[in-house]
Amino acid sequence: MARTHDDIERYIVTSGIDYEEAAPGMWLLHHLEWGGAQIIIQHTDPLLVFRCKLFELPKLSTEREAALFRRLLQLNATDLVQGAYAIEDQSVVVVEVLQSISLDENEFMAAIDSVTMAIVEHHDELIKLLPNVA
Repeated sequence: MARTHDDIERYIVTSGIDYEEAAPGMWLLHHLEWGGAQIIIQHTDPLLVFRCKLFELPKLSTEREAALFRRLLQLNATDLVQGAYAIEDQSVVVVEVLQSISLDENEFMAAIDSVTMAIVEHHDELIKLLPNVA
């Protein structure tokens, strides 16, 4: 059975994470642990997209850029099951995409957990690859 916006919102409410509905089928999730980052969830049947901007990408030397991109690719291969790190405009983002048609609450929470890991665990490691960051 296809999941509706109401089904998705019920999963969000059950998660206990603070949220606001930005538009029909689009929610902004925020948590103190995330340091100001927000997870955007957009439901456009048949897809459910989870997206979070981690940081702005500054101008980097070729060496630093290669090191950052290499690490992003390594994390894509080892730590993100359904999603990936990406460059969008001048930002590093993490994106997870699920099919909503047969989505259950466990899959939904796994996607939230994956993006949360990127925010909480990977962010500091990745920031260290940028210039002028201790």
